[in-house]
Amino acid sequence: MESKHPEFKVHGHEHTAEVLFHPHGHRKHTVAISVNNTKNSEEILDWALDNVIDKEADTVVLISVSELVSGEHLVAKNENEETQIDLKREDNSSHSVVSKFGHKLHQEGYHVQAFSLSGDPGHEIVKKVTELDVSHLIVGSSNLSGLKKAYIGSVSKYCTKHCKCAVTVIKTH
Repeated sequence: MESKHPEFKVHGHEHTAEVLFHPHGHRKHTVAISVNNTKNSEEILDWALDNVIDKEADTVVLISVSELVSGEHLVAKNENEETQIDLKREDNSSHSVVSKFGHKLHQEGYHVQAFSLSGDPGHEIVKKVTELDVSHLIVGSSNLSGLKKAYIGSVSKYCTKHCKCAVTVIKTH
């Protein structure tokens, strides 16, 4: 899927990392932020911009991961209903999220890279962070109940355990 903004390119899973906006000079840090299509991502991004990222020196890496399963649809079942999730729509959502946030940051003068990936979110985030030699990862914590978190797993917990860089987990409202 091509971005609506021609100067902003979102990398897919099959691409290698490359600088999107040809920065001038040396970058102090590479800070990755895991984003998705929730209001929490906006809060996390705003927190990172206010508290961690140096606009003049740092490179911001936005990562969004859509879960990959075989087939075109995922069927989610609970005791009351069965829901089909269109995986193509999930991939488009991942792409549109990093495109939206990336374009906004680029317009505000940040140095940005954006990646729309498919697969297991925790694994793909750690893999991309390692590949890019990121110095700091910022992720949100989900508001799953203890039982759901134990069954589904926690992306933030996986990242804190497997990343070699500093990881900050932001609890949102």
